[in-house]
Amino acid sequence: MTFGIYTLGCRVNQYESRVIAERLTGMGYTELPFSSRCDIYIINSCAVTAESVRKSRQMIRRAKKTSDGAKIIVTGCFAQISPDEVKALGDDIHIIGNKNKLNDILNAVEATEVCVCAEEFNIPEYENYILTKPTRAREYIKIQDGCEGKCAYCVIPRARGPVRSKPRESVIEEVKALAQRGVKEIILTGIEIASYQYDLPSLIEEIDTVNGIERISLGSLEPTLITEELAKRFAKIKKLTPHFHISVQSGSTTVLNRMRRKYNVQMLERSIGHLKKHIPNLRLTCDIIVGFPGESEAEFEETRAFLERNRFLHAHIFTYSKRPLTVAADMKDQIPENIKIQRSSVLNSLQTKIKAELLTNELERCSVPVLFETYADNVNTGHSDNYIEYRVASADDLTGQLVYVKPISSDTDTVTAEISSIL
Repeated sequence: MTFGIYTLGCRVNQYESRVIAERLTGMGYTELPFSSRCDIYIINSCAVTAESVRKSRQMIRRAKKTSDGAKIIVTGCFAQISPDEVKALGDDIHIIGNKNKLNDILNAVEATEVCVCAEEFNIPEYENYILTKPTRAREYIKIQDGCEGKCAYCVIPRARGPVRSKPRESVIEEVKALAQRGVKEIILTGIEIASYQYDLPSLIEEIDTVNGIERISLGSLEPTLITEELAKRFAKIKKLTPHFHISVQSGSTTVLNRMRRKYNVQMLERSIGHLKKHIPNLRLTCDIIVGFPGESEAEFEETRAFLERNRFLHAHIFTYSKRPLTVAADMKDQIPENIKIQRSSVLNSLQTKIKAELLTNELERCSVPVLFETYADNVNTGHSDNYIEYRVASADDLTGQLVYVKPISSDTDTVTAEISSIL
């Protein structure tokens, strides 16, 4: 029998889809592209924004249309938060939440009756599974799930439950297994990895000793985690990449207060300063929400100025959308859509300019380590240690190799380079 998986949303979902596919192929099922006619379709949904819910619905309908009579399994955050809305798209849809995701999906695949498993997280247990068959040189490892924050705009605590963490020994087992199969870079991910319960810095230091792993990257970090002591500790970890994604959301303290974030702009910039002080060749990325309820022109200008001062390599700019059962959905002074779009455009234009300037600065480096991930039309594409995309023309496929290159030119998105040496 055949199956196809479509994944929406975050790196955690991407990792979980990889594990699901690995388990199913191990049981004798054959994976096909989601656009193919399959016996089973699995939609790993997202519910962070109204747009992600719309796309989740779209993919469910597409699966039903592509292969009439196929088994359709909807999992992920949309399934967890809104099982009735999923069921309204078809009584024959299997609905699997996030609590025991892998186990329940495997049961649904072989079930003869429709399964609905979207119960609340009354028992905070970590569903511990391990990816052992990588498909690329850079692989995610999920080390944590859940969030206990009370941000005014966010549905994630309802969708993912309380904080729980993968045991350190399981993480190291997974890292070693992937290293033995050629993985060069490990990306530690989770819903909020700053909440990892078994000492995140010590875990990274232990991974640093694993033979075969050349790089360690991190998912999103809460600014409250980043002290000067942590920055110094990170700087000593040889394989830790000089790139971090900082959970920003706004560059205005008053907006952050309304969002119920745990920090203000002064704390944000102090954390960023610690990293810049101690880690060479550092590049940062972030998320920004535009048009949060009550956001004034002055507050928006504070966010614009924040981005200009701190010069992120990339800023993922969202327009705020109401999410059911959140505090922000009932706030007064909701911002009109046209203003959100206009403000988003301003920030995106600014960010394009900043990124182009940072890529130009990259040309000053003499030798840059790049892990190549794809090869097409005699061009190798990969990422530098600080998460800049590089392109190198070559008759040789360098996929999966860590190569030192010399940058020679740049545009708004990538750096073009020539090979210096291959490790």
